[in-house]
Amino acid sequence: MRAIVRRWAALLAAAALVACSPQTAARPQSGTGPALWRLADADSEVWLLGTVHVLPADLQWKSPAITAAFARADTIWFETPTDADAGARIAAIVARDGVNPPGVTLSSLLAPEDRDALRRVAGALDVPMAGLERVRPWLAALQLSLALMARQGRAAESGVEHVLEADAAAAGKARAYFETAEEQMAIFSTLSPAAQAQFLRATLRQIEEEARAPSSMETLWATGDVAGLTRVAQAQIDETGPETAEALVYARNARWAARIDAIMAGEGRAFVAVGAAHLVGPKGLPALLRAQGYVVEGP
Repeated sequence: MRAIVRRWAALLAAAALVACSPQTAARPQSGTGPALWRLADADSEVWLLGTVHVLPADLQWKSPAITAAFARADTIWFETPTDADAGARIAAIVARDGVNPPGVTLSSLLAPEDRDALRRVAGALDVPMAGLERVRPWLAALQLSLALMARQGRAAESGVEHVLEADAAAAGKARAYFETAEEQMAIFSTLSPAAQAQFLRATLRQIEEEARAPSSMETLWATGDVAGLTRVAQAQIDETGPETAEALVYARNARWAARIDAIMAGEGRAFVAVGAAHLVGPKGLPALLRAQGYVVEGP
């Protein structure tokens, strides 16, 4: 579930759980850039951009189409704030909801094969097991994912949201958010124990797979390959199990589609930037909006 996990790993970075990696020199991006969708009526326009929340500093992803759509927008919509205040609130939530009760270890909550995978991944990423043993499975998955991204040279500061937040502030554009930091973190903390264990199991397997063969999702996203991105993202979402997929992806998509419907009922131009996995597949935002009767232009 690499595409989804990156969002919360970026939030953990905002809460200063680990250091971000250094920046490197820019390199050109291939293809025409990430995919964009558009819906409009007589007095409203909404652009949809799927994002990657943690990126290498040298990846150039801003296409002329993205730049033009962003410039036209009055309001820029994101999933949730990622400023210092949000980071402080997330840190408090993690301390309250992410830690096991006294006497309970992470290993005790896992099947033997998952404990073995946990030790392998933690060792490969130089994440101390002593710290992991204190946290719940959902938080362990995020911490290990963030450690992998730091190892790979990815940083929250290079992610799409961080860049667009700064651009919006510089341009004096209004910013809006679909969720609060508390609402996002509660998605994880309220998962059942079985769902948390499956989420961690999927994360461990995907980390080990990525170590053998780096994920193609970043390239699929950067080059606008929606079909390829849909195939890979859907497989990763399915692996987390129905409860987690519903909580992390599908239920949120439905809420956001309702909010976009309300935006369209008013007037003005909005640019929506949310995780790329939320825009693909039969339950993605474009599909949901088309089912509501909107003509959604795009790939």
